Amino acid sequence: MANNTLATVRRYAALEAALQPVHDYLENDAVIEIMLNADGRVWVDMAGEGLVQSNVVMGSDEAERVIRLCASAMNTEVNERQPSLAAKLPVWGYRVQAAVPPIVEAPVFAFRKPSKRVFSLEDYVASDILSSKHADIIVSAVQERRNILIGGGAGSGKTTLANSILQCVAATHDRLYIIEDNPELQCTAANKVQIFVQSGYTFQNAVMDALRFRPDRIIVGEVRDGAALDLLKTWNTGHPGGLATIHANDPRAMLERLGQLIEEVIPQAPRYLIAEAVDLCIHISRDVHAPAGRIVNAIAQVNGLTESGAWDMKFL
Repeated sequence: MANNTLATVRRYAALEAALQPVHDYLENDAVIEIMLNADGRVWVDMAGEGLVQSNVVMGSDEAERVIRLCASAMNTEVNERQPSLAAKLPVWGYRVQAAVPPIVEAPVFAFRKPSKRVFSLEDYVASDILSSKHADIIVSAVQERRNILIGGGAGSGKTTLANSILQCVAATHDRLYIIEDNPELQCTAANKVQIFVQSGYTFQNAVMDALRFRPDRIIVGEVRDGAALDLLKTWNTGHPGGLATIHANDPRAMLERLGQLIEEVIPQAPRYLIAEAVDLCIHISRDVHAPAGRIVNAIAQVNGLTESGAWDMKFL
């Protein structure tokens, strides 16, 4: 056991040393994501600034060493036969996505860093990401126990926005049941259960177990598989006031995406169930013209289905 502990300490020390070129960014609370491209250049996504190119350049050997040490720390490996790595860094807790040749020209990685700072909705308004009108709509939706779905593309800021809304949710003093695969959601609620899915215990397992923990609200970090059906059922049966994120290009596409995920487990998605369960769709996107590099560009209230079966939505 002592030898295993010593080996782990040495692996972590080696990894920390290999990460020195980007160490300052790893320690910077404002940094959201650190990305290395095949040309060796490092790009950084900064809260309030957006995506910028740093002065850091890493050689291929240097980058590959980082990736291999990341894999070793997670007791796996990266090589020509297994050139892609999806992992979570121990100690730091960063989400890692990396790749080595032959699927890329040179080693690349993306470190998604959980933000240590939770921005309030007031911060969003001050940064011109969110209008004061939309902030009031979100607060009212939380207080009225509406089910909220946050959508956007990769890196658009869905999780960071969810953390801001969770501040409002925590103020209700409800009991929360939070499901995610990486510990990115930050919630100060005194009464909560946080479930981390992993191999052998899926989102669907976690959603099905939720009711046994007597939650008032069910929160999901990201809806990404057939568990969407179970989530909507729980939101519709005595657990309103939930919050979840989803990848989609606009509010209508968010509902369509839910349907696509549901159809991973049943032949046809019940559109009426989606329309009944989701009350508010909030869409956030990157915007190079916005002061903070992203903006909440649409909030839509879901009113059900039209006679033709289309989504009945009112953009607020």
